[in-house]
Amino acid sequence: MMDRVEVESKHAPPLAECASCEHMLPPGLGDITCEICGAGCRVTHDLTVEALIDEKVPCPHCHTILVAGTDERPIDLTCGSCSGGFTLTPKVIKLEIECPGCDRTLRIRPKPGKRQLNCPACETAFHVTF
Repeated sequence: MMDRVEVESKHAPPLAECASCEHMLPPGLGDITCEICGAGCRVTHDLTVEALIDEKVPCPHCHTILVAGTDERPIDLTCGSCSGGFTLTPKVIKLEIECPGCDRTLRIRPKPGKRQLNCPACETAFHVTF
């Protein structure tokens, strides 16, 4: 049997805001608990669910095209042609933020709440709230 490798999904659920405090919710679909106020929110997006279910992924071992068949990520898949296994992982969402000091674009993973960032180019410290 071949080694299990990871392949990142091409689709990600859209970022959503908490209905109670309007801060960003953790990424994902379904019942999500706000990390800021603790409120429970239901996040759905039919187009994303359809895209995740119908996602076509090439097998990393033999390049045969497979259909994911589920909206769950991560999911372990096995290729029918070569019996190679791999894990289809969720897509990592990154946002682009401009540094107020030098206008450079920084790519960061969004997390609920307030974060302090330091620009690696000009060393300017600034806060971002999601």
